[in-house]
Amino acid sequence: MTLDILICTIDKGILRVPEVLMPSQGGVRYVVSMQYTSEEMKKLVPQVLKEREDVKVVFLEGKGLSRNRNHALEYAKGDVVVIADDDNRYTPELIDNVFEAYNTHPEADVILFQALNMEGKPLHPYPADYVCSVEMTFRRTVKVRFDERFGLGSLTLCAGEEEVWMKDARETGCRIIYMAKPMVMTPAGTTGENFLENKKLQMTKGATFRYVYGTSNAMWRTVKEAGWWFVHRGANPFPILMNMLKGIRYLE
Repeated sequence: MTLDILICTIDKGILRVPEVLMPSQGGVRYVVSMQYTSEEMKKLVPQVLKEREDVKVVFLEGKGLSRNRNHALEYAKGDVVVIADDDNRYTPELIDNVFEAYNTHPEADVILFQALNMEGKPLHPYPADYVCSVEMTFRRTVKVRFDERFGLGSLTLCAGEEEVWMKDARETGCRIIYMAKPMVMTPAGTTGENFLENKKLQMTKGATFRYVYGTSNAMWRTVKEAGWWFVHRGANPFPILMNMLKGIRYLE
């Protein structure tokens, strides 16, 4: 079995990518998809990425993380793909967990793993009712792609691409399992940490609710979400509610 680690980055983020690479390992290959906002940025590609035979660097003009993920998938050749960012860290032992899981579960199309922070502790409590992109792996034969309306750098929405991808995977009949084993180390912190200050993120959550659960369920979840912030954080629930409703309408 072969495995491709798909590393997405933009502009100066390419300078971090060499730290993601492990020593060359049989069956493991890297696809680095670099988005760029000017031609000058393409000159920043570190020499090591050009020299290693197990690394393929491809370019995509513009922004949008979901666009970049889909672009990287176009160049994948491995039996299994790992979704990665330019600040992730891997070890042969962690990647062996991926090989072992797919060899043990030939029926699985998608396998979700755990992520560790840089201190080696779980990124968040597991199992979780949500998934981070760096916890995701799937067989290359899975044809589900990331919805480009969602995710960092998208025009209107700034997150939610993982939940939307998982919804699409379930609806296409993918067999999804969770493995209580780590696969990656990544810095702590998530996009959702500034939810109260970020109107775009509030709108994104409403849109994600709408996509994943349908309009009626999304309305109920939106009311509960705004109420939670009022009860637990003392926040005014009405701006949160209004922004999340905008997100629901955005998908209608």
